[in-house]
Amino acid sequence: MFAPRLYFRARPTTTAVLRRCLGSTADAQTLDARLKADLKAAMKAKDKVRLPVIKGILSDILYAEKNPAGGASFSRGSDADVAAIFQRAIRRRNDSIESFVGGGREDLAETERAKLAILQDYLPTQLTVEQIEERANQVIQQLGVTGSKAMGAVMRDIGINPTEAPKAKIAEVVKRLLASSA
Repeated sequence: MFAPRLYFRARPTTTAVLRRCLGSTADAQTLDARLKADLKAAMKAKDKVRLPVIKGILSDILYAEKNPAGGASFSRGSDADVAAIFQRAIRRRNDSIESFVGGGREDLAETERAKLAILQDYLPTQLTVEQIEERANQVIQQLGVTGSKAMGAVMRDIGINPTEAPKAKIAEVVKRLLASSA
């Protein structure tokens, strides 16, 4: 008896199949896609500093995606949502650096500074306090408001992307400007 010969015909590769396997080209510009590409590069290069930082951020993104805080929706494809995760991680690193310096552990502070530099590479250039003040003053003048009760309206209309500056920094500047104008 002989075994039947099976011939397999290769499926033609379509663009839809390639997009599904490789990811679409539109995703290549998001922070999440950039992180995944950098993770792969760091793994190949066996980079001992960069790899845990990227893995930690990806873990934070996955956690935010699975457990939305306060009913807020999180989108992995939204750079604003991912930037908020980055800013939280940057704030944690800054707190760690302060603690290590205060405790006399300059060696650990240096490693945290290296990790902080890696995180800051992913965010665009942050707005300075003066630039935030300029935009806030424009909005305050447009709305013609004074006093701290108008803070919600000013924050809503200021239009600063969360990737450009942390919301806490923006709120601090707006609160100070509204208090001085009252």
